[in-house]
Amino acid sequence: MEKPPSPNQYAKYAGMGFQMLTTIGLGTYLGVKLDEWQQNKIPGWTLVLSLLSIAISMYNFIRQLPKA
Repeated sequence: MEKPPSPNQYAKYAGMGFQMLTTIGLGTYLGVKLDEWQQNKIPGWTLVLSLLSIAISMYNFIRQLPKA
């Protein structure tokens, strides 16, 4: 029978989720502000920076996973 995860494991994964949320949020916010500053009709910076921040956060998440 498998042992349930410890509360420390829950805190670790919650921290990883918060880190992902922060990275994606900051990237998207920066993209919106750049688009506003440049008065772009098409939100190119928002699109590029949000996708880049998602890729970076996924890379960091996968890198922090325990090795099997």
